[in-house]
Amino acid sequence: MAKTILLVDDHPAIRASIGAELLKKNIAEKIYEAGNSEEGYDQAISLKPDLIVMDISLYGASGIELTRKILQQNPSIKIVMLSMYSKVIYITESLKAGAKGYILKEADMDSIIDGIKKVLSGETYVDSRISSKVIASLISPEEELEQPEGSTYDTLSSREQEILRLLAEGRDIRDIAKELCISSKTVINHRTNIMQKLNCSNMVELIKYAIHIGLVDA
Repeated sequence: MAKTILLVDDHPAIRASIGAELLKKNIAEKIYEAGNSEEGYDQAISLKPDLIVMDISLYGASGIELTRKILQQNPSIKIVMLSMYSKVIYITESLKAGAKGYILKEADMDSIIDGIKKVLSGETYVDSRISSKVIASLISPEEELEQPEGSTYDTLSSREQEILRLLAEGRDIRDIAKELCISSKTVINHRTNIMQKLNCSNMVELIKYAIHIGLVDA
């Protein structure tokens, strides 16, 4: 039976291509779209779709935070993350937030549609190209990924997590401010808060931490 599906992604072309395929294959009887986290939340709550295909990088709250927020209001909605990120931390945090699937954006359309169908049928779906380390952590959720003593990644806000990733990638303050449409002073304040929460005294320690948890490559 066809379902109602909400596509939350800031790229209209991605929403259009996936939506068209879902309608063509009679997987969805109705497609709704949202281009940012605020629209995504409002439509999820008002429309109560059967499934949401959610990007992680959204304007406003991250897709992970949005997933958590939506499921607090309506835990029956199934959510599939569709992301360019294959890092351990993004996948595990998505599933801990309540997502039932994680698909990489580089996947071909058949794989994306197959993942969506499996989640709709009640399965948990994880892209087959994700590393064995991630699969192991998902199979044994009680075995938490090792993190430096005293680390508190989960206490970072979605914006702080986003800024941590950009800093660890070597982006400068002005570049981050421009991308996120905030002031350089705000980025600096976030950086200070991040370092305090993660017990890092300098940028070298911050980058080492990001590498350790799989946020960026060494």
